[in-house]
Amino acid sequence: MSVTEEQFRRHVRQLAAARGWTLAYHTHNSRRSDAGWPDEVYGHPQTRRTLFVELKTDTGRIRPAQREWLTHLAASGLETALWRPRDLSLIVATLAPTGPRAQLPESWTRNTQ
Repeated sequence: MSVTEEQFRRHVRQLAAARGWTLAYHTHNSRRSDAGWPDEVYGHPQTRRTLFVELKTDTGRIRPAQREWLTHLAASGLETALWRPRDLSLIVATLAPTGPRAQLPESWTRNTQ
């Protein structure tokens, strides 16, 4: 069963909230915003973590401006992720308060996302 990007975004936000990511930001109307900013930004005050996440369906494509922002954020040392529904186990692990730091996929540099 495939899910829409919006359904997936809502599911990830619920997972994040259940794990203590009490701060969350999402641009609701990106048509009036600068291009490329990640879909979600989560803050976990207790662990002092901030996570920048681009969410795509399993077949969704990354646009150049999205790639530029994600690359910049990651290169600046910030927790940055590109997540798809097929990454659910990684998402759950990363959202745990003591979970691993988010990072872009290893294939990111190959420009195939």
